[in-house]
Amino acid sequence: MPRRRSPTMKMPRRPFYPPVEIPPDIFGHRAPGILNLETVAEARERLAAVEQGVIRTFRAAVDRLGEDEARRLFRRVIRRPKRGLGKTLAADRDIRLLREYDAASKAGETVAALSRRLRAAGTELGNTEGAISAQIRKLRNERAARERVMAKEARRWRMATRNEPPTLLSGARTEK
Repeated sequence: MPRRRSPTMKMPRRPFYPPVEIPPDIFGHRAPGILNLETVAEARERLAAVEQGVIRTFRAAVDRLGEDEARRLFRRVIRRPKRGLGKTLAADRDIRLLREYDAASKAGETVAALSRRLRAAGTELGNTEGAISAQIRKLRNERAARERVMAKEARRWRMATRNEPPTLLSGARTEK
C-alpha cells in the first residue's frame, strides 16, 4: 500500500501592489516632484504639450458651441477671481448696518427709508440705495435664522436635561 502524504499547508501569496505613482495630468505629464530636476528642454516640451492641449480644448469647444460662444466661455473662465470686499466699503459695515436697522425699526422707519438716509451720508456702506437695503435685509434674515437655531438648540438642551437631578446652581437660581 502506498504511503499517503500528509497535506502541507501552502503559504498564502501576498497580493501584488504596484508601486505608488502619481497619475498623469490631462496633458500626459506627471507633476514635478519636490526636487524639480527637469532640464530646459524638458520644460519647453512640457510647455508645448500644455499649449497643444489648450488649443485642442478650444477647438473642441468651437465644434460644440460655436466660435463666439467658445471665446466668451474662455474669457469668462480665465478671468481672475475677485478677492473679497471692495476697498470702498467699511470693514465694520455689517455691524453698523444692523445697529442702524435696530434703531430705525424701533423708531418705525422702513428699510427703504433707512437705506436712502445711509446712502446720503456716503458710499462706505454701499454704492446704491438698493444695495444697502438688500444687505440690510440679508443681515436681518441671517440674524433671525441664527436666533431660530439657537432657540431650537436651547430647547433641545432643556429637553435633554429635564430629568436630571438638581444641582447647586439650579437650586440657587430657583430660590431668588
